[in-house]
Amino acid sequence: MSYLSFMKQALGNLFKKPATSPYPLQPKTFEEGVRGHVENDSSRCILCGMCMRTCPAGAITVDRKTGLWRLDPFSCVQCAACVENCPKKCLSMKPEYTAPALKKEAVELQVVLPAAPAKPALAGKGPAKAAPAAPAAAATAGATGSQVVNDVSRCICCGMCQRNCPAGAITVNLRERTWRIDLASCVNCDTCITNCPRKCLSLGSYAGSPAEVTLHVPRPKVNKAPAQKGNPDA
Repeated sequence: MSYLSFMKQALGNLFKKPATSPYPLQPKTFEEGVRGHVENDSSRCILCGMCMRTCPAGAITVDRKTGLWRLDPFSCVQCAACVENCPKKCLSMKPEYTAPALKKEAVELQVVLPAAPAKPALAGKGPAKAAPAAPAAAATAGATGSQVVNDVSRCICCGMCQRNCPAGAITVNLRERTWRIDLASCVNCDTCITNCPRKCLSLGSYAGSPAEVTLHVPRPKVNKAPAQKGNPDA
């Protein structure tokens, strides 16, 4: 490049806008569709683990015992699969990129789960014995309950709750007409209630605080056509 050409280009740049922006002094504007990074609203998270199971890169780790939600931003591919499959919609895609740092560190959030309701004290002496699985009549539905209750009089054993349960806590056996829920594995995400086509599931409680409940779903009654007496053409 000749000296005159260089001076022409240098003088021309004095009257043009800068090609770069003074980031981070000036906030960067992102175009529509830029995903950036995953953020978790820990106040709504229930540590169900659906994001961990659907992440194709294995970038998310959920430990329900310690209440730790962990994301490795260097393994995340920003596919938004965790956001789309989150039952509580606490995950979202933010257009901003991860802030630069001197060390490669994972994003760790401490999630505080709601405390379980206190169990009522039992009268009498001696240790309390575990109650057997409660039948349908012992289930009490209500907005204040924290367990999934099934109104078997409306259930058809379609298995939609089993397919949508992120924790695999529900088992439906159409042949034996049984509906089973593992209350210890249930994360109370309400996904089964939302996707139930018969709206027979709700939040309630079971008597005796059982670890699992098996309910027998009655078979639907078939109305038989009355038999015709005699020959109508006779």
